[in-house]
Amino acid sequence: MSDSQITKKALAESIKKLMEERPLKKINITDIVEICNMNRQSFYYHFRDKYDLVNWIYYTEFIVTIKDLPISSWEILERTCEFFYKNKTFYRNAFQVTGQNSFSEYFIEVLHPILTVHLNDVFKNNRNVDFYATFYADAIRVSISRWLLEGAVIPPEQFVELLKNATECVAKTLLENG
Repeated sequence: MSDSQITKKALAESIKKLMEERPLKKINITDIVEICNMNRQSFYYHFRDKYDLVNWIYYTEFIVTIKDLPISSWEILERTCEFFYKNKTFYRNAFQVTGQNSFSEYFIEVLHPILTVHLNDVFKNNRNVDFYATFYADAIRVSISRWLLEGAVIPPEQFVELLKNATECVAKTLLENG
């Protein structure tokens, strides 16, 4: 592992530890670097801000593990929810921040292209696929965020099954009723 990766992982562990104790909004760069005995310049050499670090954690700990797997949209969603469930304090905290550079926005950036690929298979040659991907990405983000913020009481498998049933039942009803 390169020195750069070692540094990034140390910073990641620091912010994870801090996010167990307090909201991301109340964590500053000095807090992060003090835990791993680094300086602010080291942090800024690797990341733009603390939100960039949170996004890097999601990408390196989860996205790289699934990005090349030939799995269905529902399996991707279930694995995502399982990952969030295992790390629920961290991601509950991450989803509480909204706006520019937030994890919530980054999650959409990652999810949208995945949905676009899957929806292109469903809506062949439909010029509105981007709209549909945005709609579903937003719906999934809000659902997952609410699930986490409410304590993720429902296990991830059951949560995804509820989402799947809601989606499929609505689609079936709309098709039947024209």
